Amino acid sequence: MAHQAREVLRAYKEQQGIEQPFAFLQAPLIVHRLFLKKPERIEAVGVGVWRALLLWRLVERALRVQGETTGSTWTGWDKQETQKPTAVMMMIKFAAVTVLKGGDQRQRAPPLATVQQPYLQALRVSAHSFTAPQRRERDLAGTSRSS
Repeated sequence: MAHQAREVLRAYKEQQGIEQPFAFLQAPLIVHRLFLKKPERIEAVGVGVWRALLLWRLVERALRVQGETTGSTWTGWDKQETQKPTAVMMMIKFAAVTVLKGGDQRQRAPPLATVQQPYLQALRVSAHSFTAPQRRERDLAGTSRSS
């Protein structure tokens, strides 16, 4: 287990721009708007930012490991192929995903593009996850039916 932890830490430290995606948080406008007057609020924001940054880097690592192990490339900026995709590239590819909900039914509009499929495969996320009922909705539906 310690060996795995060291590997994760090493991979994390090797990545360039660890703070870059969250530089906006240092802007005075953002900091002043948060009204972090209580230590609990400061701690909560710190934990949230830390989790978001960790998730951001894990996404990039998963994409890059997939590329290294399979030798595949990704459609990156300006439709150019790259072997080192960034999380920003992936987020831009999924920015236009819209899910319509009517009653209990969910549907993507439009369907996922072929350029999005490799990203989902690398992250081991099913395309069905966009339209599957969320856990809270399933729990609420089960509660209302059993009542």
